Amino acid sequence: MDRESEVVLVVCGEGCDAAPIFDINTGEEILRIHDCRAPPSGLACVAGCLLAASRPDKDQLVFGGAIYFWDINKLQETNKSCLGEAIGPIACSKDGIYLVGGTHSGNAYIWEVASGSLLKSWRAHKNALTCLAFSQDSSLIISGSEEGTVHVWCMISLFQVEEPQAHEAVKHYPDFYNTIEHEASITGILTILGGPCPMLITSSPDSSCKVSELLSGRLRMLTLFSPITTTDIDPLEQLMICGAIDAAKYVTGLNGTGMQYTTKMLSQDDCQVLCGHNAPISALAFCSEGAWLVSGSKDCTVVIWDIATWNVVRKLGNKMGEPVTNLLVMPKPEGSRVDTRNYLSLEIPKLEKKSKLTNETPIILLPSGFPKDADSAHTCFQSAELLSKQISDLEGKRTPEVIQMAVAMTVHEQTKDQNTVKELSSMNSVVQCKVLKMMQLRASLD
Repeated sequence: MDRESEVVLVVCGEGCDAAPIFDINTGEEILRIHDCRAPPSGLACVAGCLLAASRPDKDQLVFGGAIYFWDINKLQETNKSCLGEAIGPIACSKDGIYLVGGTHSGNAYIWEVASGSLLKSWRAHKNALTCLAFSQDSSLIISGSEEGTVHVWCMISLFQVEEPQAHEAVKHYPDFYNTIEHEASITGILTILGGPCPMLITSSPDSSCKVSELLSGRLRMLTLFSPITTTDIDPLEQLMICGAIDAAKYVTGLNGTGMQYTTKMLSQDDCQVLCGHNAPISALAFCSEGAWLVSGSKDCTVVIWDIATWNVVRKLGNKMGEPVTNLLVMPKPEGSRVDTRNYLSLEIPKLEKKSKLTNETPIILLPSGFPKDADSAHTCFQSAELLSKQISDLEGKRTPEVIQMAVAMTVHEQTKDQNTVKELSSMNSVVQCKVLKMMQLRASLD
């Protein structure tokens, strides 16, 4: 549990202008971050060194929106990037290079964090976006909407067309499964490596949780007897937790999930049921080592659970004063950190409202223009070089994800070949049977 002493818990609401930060081990409130309020899925940690939150611009309540940034070591200093329309859900790539945001109108925006450059905006859905996520290798963006659809966007094809479509992904990944549908709005998107190919987990208040293989589209649907409000998986990808509208959390194993074409109704005998709130579950998070699960609810409380025993470790009751919308475990601010390791530092970006590219300009990722300073601790990212490397890695099959995709594609092709052989064998048997009958008929006539 030593690592747990180096992280803190940020609890965010949509109606409170200050988000409290708690010491996970003691439950003590360390400080409050002013102007930190966000809708569901509107809070993110960028490369472990920046905190980002989306919210309507308080200076332009009707049309404008903003994304707020804080250096985790200077949480009292608020930095705001005003945008053309209000951003709802946001997500950051694992390497901290890209930040993507979705709007109520259905538009999606992607920025390069280091420079703040708006790299692309496109119509992702017909209705409001509710969830966003990157794949483990940051090569895919997954978006979920209010009408219940989930689209998978390939980063490479995303920048090659003026108005990308979800099916553009098939140009780079044959048999790519790019659209998933629920009967209600999407409340959770999770990506896992799990097995021979990457998998996608989506949830909805239609009480279903769909586990899909991104290549083959093979699907396993788990159904609860209560609408699902949020989902999460542990860091080892062994457990899936579904928060529900009945104030309970349902824990089930992920072993073998996604490998069968099945629909299963989960009962209390199939999963661990955790009860500790009095209102719908609105947010879930795991601590860095996965030993503790944190749950937030619309009853304004936060509960910390020990996943080894499923006992309540600590309850932070009525300290928010507002329904919880987001929970985030992040590194402890420098002033109170025990660990003396050097942490990565990023400059606070100023996000652009509009892309500088025109219709006549080829749509490609441009270098950030931030030269590497040998005397500075700040990082420099060059997205053009990154994209070229990603393409090279894809062509050379040098990443685990691509290798897994290649294996899955090979398995898929082998299955198709086997099915073809079976069909030909069946047709051959029919032909042989007909020939035999004709020979018998001729023999009888003779």
